[in-house]
Amino acid sequence: MVIIAEDSRFRTHHGIDFVELRGAWAAGSRRGASTLTQQLAKNLYLSPSRSIFRKLKEAVTAVRLELALSKDRIMELYLANAEFGPGLWGVSAASEAYFGVAPSRLNNAQAAALAATLPQPRTSNPAFRPGRMLARRDLILARYYGGKTPVPPADEDSIPVIPPIEPPVIPLDSLLIHQP
Repeated sequence: MVIIAEDSRFRTHHGIDFVELRGAWAAGSRRGASTLTQQLAKNLYLSPSRSIFRKLKEAVTAVRLELALSKDRIMELYLANAEFGPGLWGVSAASEAYFGVAPSRLNNAQAAALAATLPQPRTSNPAFRPGRMLARRDLILARYYGGKTPVPPADEDSIPVIPPIEPPVIPLDSLLIHQP
């Protein structure tokens, strides 16, 4: 789900997605077009600043990570270090906090909900402004089930339009674990 949501060419690029960079540049987009490997490099080694110098260091570090680690290990490290909400670092903490289960026990809708929080974990997650997260989750599920609609990057000013998908999407309330 994270690859669908954040970096659809993760398995084929070498740390930098030049196709995505070119698209973002051509569109004059404010989004960073960072790959999962670049995000991992930033999370592990760099500041969250938005300077061109930091972005260059991020690119170099991402290429070095790709040379040193397998894609599976990069994904494992990314999921262990990504922010999924205020004070929630790593997929294990997020899975337990939002759904009361280990990541291995998440269903598809829950996994997509966690992936949907990644662009803006503090302002759109299952506990805060869930409508924004649910709209993105539905696009991720549509792609997962074979739809061709791209998952656009989350934008503070917009909520993506949800195309009809099959099978029907499960509401957030039914995803939560209700313990006695």
